Amino acid sequence: METVRERILQNIKTVLEGVTIANGYNFDFTPATVQRWSMHGNRMVDMPMVVISPGDEDESSMPNPFEECLLTLYLDIFFVNDENDPVPTDTYLNRLQGDIKKAILQDSTRAGNAVDTDVLGTTPFETTEAQPYAGIIMEVRVRYRHLRTDPTAKN
Repeated sequence: METVRERILQNIKTVLEGVTIANGYNFDFTPATVQRWSMHGNRMVDMPMVVISPGDEDESSMPNPFEECLLTLYLDIFFVNDENDPVPTDTYLNRLQGDIKKAILQDSTRAGNAVDTDVLGTTPFETTEAQPYAGIIMEVRVRYRHLRTDPTAKN
């Protein structure tokens, strides 16, 4: 059985794969364009795309047999704006931010695996001359609990 943390990360990937125009969003994501972080590099197959990267996690013991964890995640969201498109790039980035926030916050319990999920903030990518993409980094925090002696058992 997977750890509660892994189930949360899998849930976020699945949720973001559901960000499609058919589902009422502004963009279309797919299983290929929503990727988990890989030490071997992530493939930029199509845009927009998002890479889910786990960050720091704080743990604290509770008075009962559970540990409470605060997991920070970073969503690196990439987008390419056609040079001849009259819509400003930042308009697309604002739409991307809205779509991702909406999707992430629809179920703050991550399918029952978390206590809560919060979007902590968004930072635009620093761009350089002739960079072929733009994007944002969204910081997300997930609070969850697991049995102190078994990280696969949730509270």
